[in-house]
Amino acid sequence: MLAEIFAWWVGQMRSLLPGGISRTGWRQDALIIAIDRLAADGDAPSGTLLLRRNGQETQLQPLNQPLPSPPAPHLPTCLRLPPGTVLCRDVTLPLGAARDLTAVIGFEMDRLTPFAADEVYWGVAGLTPDRARGKLNLRLSFVLRAQMEALLEALARLPLAPAFIEAETGRIDLNATHPRPNRIPQAALAGLCGLLALACLAAPFLRQQMALDAAAQAIADAAPAAHTAQALRQQLAIAASGRAAIAQARRAGDALQILATLTTALPDGTWLSDLTLKSGDLTMDGQSANAAGLIGNLSAIAGLRDPSFTAPVTRTADGKADQFSLHVAVSP
Repeated sequence: MLAEIFAWWVGQMRSLLPGGISRTGWRQDALIIAIDRLAADGDAPSGTLLLRRNGQETQLQPLNQPLPSPPAPHLPTCLRLPPGTVLCRDVTLPLGAARDLTAVIGFEMDRLTPFAADEVYWGVAGLTPDRARGKLNLRLSFVLRAQMEALLEALARLPLAPAFIEAETGRIDLNATHPRPNRIPQAALAGLCGLLALACLAAPFLRQQMALDAAAQAIADAAPAAHTAQALRQQLAIAASGRAAIAQARRAGDALQILATLTTALPDGTWLSDLTLKSGDLTMDGQSANAAGLIGNLSAIAGLRDPSFTAPVTRTADGKADQFSLHVAVSP
């Protein structure tokens, strides 16, 4: 009893190993479905049910007879196909492929065989590393998935569900899901790299253009307020210049008031030929019967300061009057 339990446990552990990697795993104790010939679609398969224990095979019954009960439910079920159904070839791969052999073979299946990886069930055996040459030698076995699916559907109606195919060249797992290769054409990869390079080159210009567009939009949004501020500044400047002109005029004195004052202050017999008021400076030219007395008269007028002659006083040609030029400072 203990020996049978140990044999069953060893068989279960071996069944977990990938097909073909264990050299002895495909000779374990098992329930064998030996197919004599592959039937057409819808027909029952023709073959024999065998039981293998300790390397000895015992015939149980033909497949066309109903099963009274599931035979040896604790043993794995394998499938033995007619000769020529399992195809094989020797393959040499780089030694580094051993790190992920399943993915490498699935990716290279259409190069190693006339079929794609999703069109076959496959397994490997006879792994022989050649470290001197950096190579890995192996035997690749495969069967067409279309043939096996029809056979598996017919066996499921018996009901029988084999877990792997046993052949002289190795073991092929039926329940294992090999990764399907996802090949991207080299031209597509090159185009994608080119697009990425163009995107990297264009990104700074796009960011700069976006910043310029944002600045232009901000300027456009602020333009009405800027125009209003500019108009206010112009109005303030005009008002300031007007006030400055008024203040300047006040500092220079009221011309009409000064003229009225001079008319009153100047004695009879005095007339002016020229009168200039500029920046608080009053300059006058004229004739007077007593030019020297003009200094006293002007000094007595409020708002007039420091009257003085700017040129020597001379007599007219007829000797009746003095010609003079006067400068007077006008206080604001």
